[in-house]
Amino acid sequence: MLNSDISVRKWKPTKDHQRERCGTNLYVRGFISGRKQFQMRINDVWIDLGNYPDRALAEAREITLTAKRLFKSRLASMEQIKRAAVIAESGVEFEQRINGAHVSIKEPSGIPTFDELYRSWYQLQLKSGRWTHPASIAKPMRVYERHAAQSLGNLRIDKITRSDLKNLLQPIYLELKDTGPDLRGYINEVLEEAVDQELIQFNPCPPNNRFTKSQVKTKHAASLHYARLPELWDWIEDAPFGFTVKVAMRTAIITAHRASVVAFARWEHIDLERGTWTIPEKPDGARHQGYMKSGREFTQVLPSGLVDQLRLLQNSNHVGTSEFVFRMPSGKPVHPETLRRNFKKFAPITTHGLRNTFKTWALHEQVDQFVVDRYVDHALQGLDRAYRRDDMLAERTKLGQRYFEYVTSGSLR
Repeated sequence: MLNSDISVRKWKPTKDHQRERCGTNLYVRGFISGRKQFQMRINDVWIDLGNYPDRALAEAREITLTAKRLFKSRLASMEQIKRAAVIAESGVEFEQRINGAHVSIKEPSGIPTFDELYRSWYQLQLKSGRWTHPASIAKPMRVYERHAAQSLGNLRIDKITRSDLKNLLQPIYLELKDTGPDLRGYINEVLEEAVDQELIQFNPCPPNNRFTKSQVKTKHAASLHYARLPELWDWIEDAPFGFTVKVAMRTAIITAHRASVVAFARWEHIDLERGTWTIPEKPDGARHQGYMKSGREFTQVLPSGLVDQLRLLQNSNHVGTSEFVFRMPSGKPVHPETLRRNFKKFAPITTHGLRNTFKTWALHEQVDQFVVDRYVDHALQGLDRAYRRDDMLAERTKLGQRYFEYVTSGSLR
């Protein structure tokens, strides 16, 4: 695909009438002589848009999107589209000619494209520290470039219509249940910024409830029924794993931390005398793992039985001098994937699913939901987010000890 004026300019056809795609319904047709002509395809009909470089790629895309919308809405016939396509210099002029209301106007200048404004918005979010996890940081740009840049990127921000956005997003809502709402949210924020900058008078982005959503159920991380936790605890003891890996797996069960947080735990963050584990706030630009997904500092008091196992681990010869709690003989910390694979040898479960196992157990034990969310450091919602700032350390400590006693209740060791 040719997605920029530069790529169109550099493209060299190997035969006459050779076509290359430039976007949705848009192509460039080339000739050995070097001539290049934009064409759009609507209902299997090829419509000329003019020669390159007389016609820029952005103009051709804008006219194609407008033509497709008008034809689909039955506001223009194929013959009307053919006549207006060669004459019009923009999507606005194209639509005016279709409607018979074209007047000579001077297009406003200095209006950014959607791509320019999107990237500017994204950089602002990065500076604000809005996202902390590497996957969360990369997601807005990855989703945009994969699903929207081709259709919206070269359009001027004031030329984007509600219909353009509905046609772009609706298929994504049906095919990718989570991606659709996420992308719509990013686009909506960019367009709100355009309103604030007085680049557009209103935000054309349809609300979330205007999209038909996929009814396919989301597949959640596999979890273990909490009644099997004592069985899992004893199974780890007999499993062919080293002591370091066994303690790491048990730490993942009791703390309900994500695999990467456990795998990259550091001795400097653990006080065995007090039995506390304080995971510090994630530093700006930190690359290594081992921090909470929220990026916040998180302190917990570990159950005494788990602290005893950590003491034994610290006193072992190959671990005592390492910065990592769960150091392997290679000198590196245990890999998060090792923990995931080992748990799956017991049952089709994941370390992330163990978080759900804990929350289900707490629900059956009638533990206050706010304390449970604090235990796993989940984001607070509604009034909790606004008013309940207490980290509930004392209550979490009691809950952790209670959970440890339940998990080890069937153990004979």
